Amino acid sequence: MARALTSIEPLLPVIRRRPLGLLSDIDGTLSPIVARPEDAAVPDAIREALRRLAARGVKVALITGRSLDTARRMVGLDDVAYAADPGLTVWLARRREAAAGMGEYEAPDRPAEGDLQGLSQTVPGVQLENKGALLAVHYRRAEGPGAREAILEALGRSQAAQRFRVQEGRMMVELRPPLRADKGTAMEMLIAHLGLQGAICLGDDITDIDMFAALRQQRAEGLAGAAVAVVSKEAAPEVEQAADYTVEGPEGVEWLLTEMVRALP
Repeated sequence: MARALTSIEPLLPVIRRRPLGLLSDIDGTLSPIVARPEDAAVPDAIREALRRLAARGVKVALITGRSLDTARRMVGLDDVAYAADPGLTVWLARRREAAAGMGEYEAPDRPAEGDLQGLSQTVPGVQLENKGALLAVHYRRAEGPGAREAILEALGRSQAAQRFRVQEGRMMVELRPPLRADKGTAMEMLIAHLGLQGAICLGDDITDIDMFAALRQQRAEGLAGAAVAVVSKEAAPEVEQAADYTVEGPEGVEWLLTEMVRALP
């Protein structure tokens, strides 16, 4: 079970490695969870801490289920790396790259979106978010119980949805292309591309467990690393179980990033 992180001391052996990377989820980790996904924003204090880490030579990489354009807009930093969609689209050295096979799925999810439009009438509060090659169905604002089950039933009836892989997250069900791409593969690629010798990984959701698993594998191969779960009342217990340490919400992340800046030589 992960331990609550109350001091930067346990992370110092990782922080002293060079090159050092900070690899983090965005929603629920850097930015507070809000009722409407389009209203989410990274607080100024966290953005400034990320900027200061990058200015001190830390390789900051953000791994998210958001689209690349949305992630860059939320964070507001271009001189960091992004792996979006998640891991299907990357932003490295101010250049966009797409995963092999991505083109086949960049538009075809729209028939599936059409099949699911009726959910907003049958389950008030359900919200669809088209991410290009991905389609997310949010039920945080759904009225009454049974929203998740209704979404899964609708996906089961949609022939267009059968081409995609279903992934669940915090109050959300997502359709993803059936490609070998997740937050774990994105993390492996970023560690290799950035040549990291040390890495601190932050996440709060079920989809972030893939990052933590990839970090464990990289540690077995010699990387110094630590996985930090960002916990909350609605976070799945599996996330904490997969991590080394915990902090409480984005406020805890702000504290951690500030302490990292102070600990840098």
